[in-house]
Amino acid sequence: MRDVLRVLVIEDNDQDFRLLERHLARSHLNCECTRAGTAAALAHALAQTDTPWQIILSDYRLPDIDIRRTVAQLARSHPDTPVILISGTIGEETAVDLLHAGVADFVSKSNLTRLVPAIDRAVAAAATRRARQHAERELQLRDRALAAAVNGVIITQADGDMPVVYVNPAVERITGYPAGEIVGRNCRFLQNDDHDQADIARLHEALSRGEPCMAVLRNYRKDGSLFWNRMSIWPVKDPQGDTTHFVGIQEDITEQRQADERLRQAAAVFDSSTEGMMITDLSATIIEVNRAFVEITGYERDEVIGQPTRLLRSGQHPPSFYQTLWRSLIDTGQWRGEVWNRRKNGEIYPEWLTLSTVRDASGAPLFYAGVFSDITTVKQSAQQLEHLAHHDPLTDLPNRMLLNARLDHAIDHANRSGASLAVLFLDLDRFKNINDVYGHPFGDQLLRQVADRLRACVRLDDTVARLGGDEFVVLLEEIKEPHSAVLVAEKIQLALNQPFAIELREQFVTASIGISIFPRDGTEAAELIRNADAAMYQVKEGGRFGFAFYTPELTQKAAERVRLENDLHKALDLDQFQLHYQPQVELSSGRITGVEALVRWQHPDRGLLYPSAFIAIAEESGLMPRIGRWILHAACQQARQWLDEGIDFGRIGVNIAASQLRRGDLVALTRDTLASTALPADKLELEVTEGFIMQQAAEAIPRLDALRQLGVAIAIDDFGTGYSSLSYLKRLPVTRLKIDQSFVRDIPGDKEDAAITRAIIALANSMGLDVIAEGVESAEQVAFLVAEGCHLAQGHHFSPAEPASTLTLWMRRRIHPVEG
Repeated sequence: MRDVLRVLVIEDNDQDFRLLERHLARSHLNCECTRAGTAAALAHALAQTDTPWQIILSDYRLPDIDIRRTVAQLARSHPDTPVILISGTIGEETAVDLLHAGVADFVSKSNLTRLVPAIDRAVAAAATRRARQHAERELQLRDRALAAAVNGVIITQADGDMPVVYVNPAVERITGYPAGEIVGRNCRFLQNDDHDQADIARLHEALSRGEPCMAVLRNYRKDGSLFWNRMSIWPVKDPQGDTTHFVGIQEDITEQRQADERLRQAAAVFDSSTEGMMITDLSATIIEVNRAFVEITGYERDEVIGQPTRLLRSGQHPPSFYQTLWRSLIDTGQWRGEVWNRRKNGEIYPEWLTLSTVRDASGAPLFYAGVFSDITTVKQSAQQLEHLAHHDPLTDLPNRMLLNARLDHAIDHANRSGASLAVLFLDLDRFKNINDVYGHPFGDQLLRQVADRLRACVRLDDTVARLGGDEFVVLLEEIKEPHSAVLVAEKIQLALNQPFAIELREQFVTASIGISIFPRDGTEAAELIRNADAAMYQVKEGGRFGFAFYTPELTQKAAERVRLENDLHKALDLDQFQLHYQPQVELSSGRITGVEALVRWQHPDRGLLYPSAFIAIAEESGLMPRIGRWILHAACQQARQWLDEGIDFGRIGVNIAASQLRRGDLVALTRDTLASTALPADKLELEVTEGFIMQQAAEAIPRLDALRQLGVAIAIDDFGTGYSSLSYLKRLPVTRLKIDQSFVRDIPGDKEDAAITRAIIALANSMGLDVIAEGVESAEQVAFLVAEGCHLAQGHHFSPAEPASTLTLWMRRRIHPVEG
């Protein structure tokens, strides 16, 4: 199992931290992540010294942490801990500045696949630096120790067991044994194991011949610790030439052996480092390079040794750049910065280079060392981040930020040149329905194709931007007259009218376009966009699919709409909605057959508002499902109360919004509401508009079937205003058609309305469906309907929609209470 990698994550968003932690948990790294989300938490984390942080991952934009200052402080306080920034928006200039400050790498939040490799590189590079620094410090210590060392001297007898007869104080210091514990013993007791037996045998053989010898042996001090003993031995002979004693010079070379090992390690680090390294003499001639240098530059070692460093120059920097570099290196002993160099194959690439002067003990320069890393991927990442920060990821169009920048620039240019410009605010009609029916992947493909067609409709100097959802903005610069914007709007409409081929399906869309002109309709970017948006809403309210210029009146209207939407969000909580009820009667007898519940909003400032004033806003703002739940419950509750009072009202009709049927929870909501209010299902009729059913018949039929299985009646409201398909109509589980009041209003005088009404009645009768006319206001209309076979109606001729208390009195006067 890999060692634990302690990771400090500077991130104020707990969700982002958890996502990052899970991403690392899936990698080969064994990470232990700690989050610091505030300046205080960061200071506390950095103050912990028991176990150091091995890498720091940080967001760029944090509420109370200045990341530039933090990086600079970390470079001073934790120089061996690499820092990687993880962010969504960093410009190239900012990235380079942070590299100067000591950041190791950048990773985009939207592309965490680079994170684990980046951590591997940063941790390896940090380990390389630490090993190199440690080796250099150890070498310095060894040199000082060797300079101060005094070698040990041991004298032994040559006969017998070769007992020691003398040791100097250095031997005592080296071995830890006092002289009294050494004299009289053979030096073998210092070996204490079976190592070096071959070297010992060689020593004895040389000594037996009376020859001097030398060997490096493993010896052990009195405390059991190992030390390396370089032993040089000479025989001492008497006048007859016989060997009487041996003199050994004992040199503790433990530190030298360790330093040599560290040098080998440093050499391995030098050669295996992922950062390119080169050493030059004082004339900038290359004298050594490592393997990473070869991999990055493409030059083999033999090709660059003895060559001047200008071999690598790209020609991208002026002479003054190199003059400043050398002046800094000579004056301060160091230079660090970004350099563009050239590989052997001619490719120019960016590298982050650190140059240092290596000096001798007296401070005189010996040579220069350069360490560099190829930052091509860092530069590319910065460029990608810059692009992502200013472009929509779905369509690659400029986003709101880039649009505002271009619009500000265009306004400045127009002010100087006296030219005009236009802003076209475009919104796709009924795009939400397309998303709901076919899914978001389908909608995304449609948006990409729309973006392509919009690009083709404008000049290269113009801008097409996506603000989000299905909203686009077109900036037309240097137009001669407002009519030029009209020509582009018509061109866009024509382009969008052509079918879109998506997933083997032809999809048709239209757009509503609002136009504002500089300087007539505004002199600032936000004002021009806002006014074009207001003009677009005017097109929406006028029936969609068209374009309109901004007028000052639209600003007031848009502001009123925003205020109304804000008030609507609070209306339910403040109990400002109420239901009014309109009776439905049998024309032949006047008998009450049903009651339709109609919502009203008692606005604190505007008084009683009818649905036409707020339902569309409720649909667009997503409030309609909540309001619809309240209407259904309140209507069923009132119906139960009438039954308890003995009033037979027939059925109570409740209008169901398209968003309610589209959500898919209407069946469960209806079942639960009937249960909670104890209202029999056959006392409830749900009214659904013809237009919505025909647009989404395939999805609507199963849900309407489920509602019918509950025992609830289904009526098609506003019948005749949509485009009903008879094949779908006969499959729908409906019980009643409601003739829209727009056809009833002018009968019997209007022949076309009379013909349509007559056809709807005949269709309903032929299909065995009830039919009821809405908006009946006169006896002549009643007579016409009865003659054509329509026996049910509602409207002011009988009663307007009234509060429950008023309608209760009205019903009591017309019907007899039902017993029980």
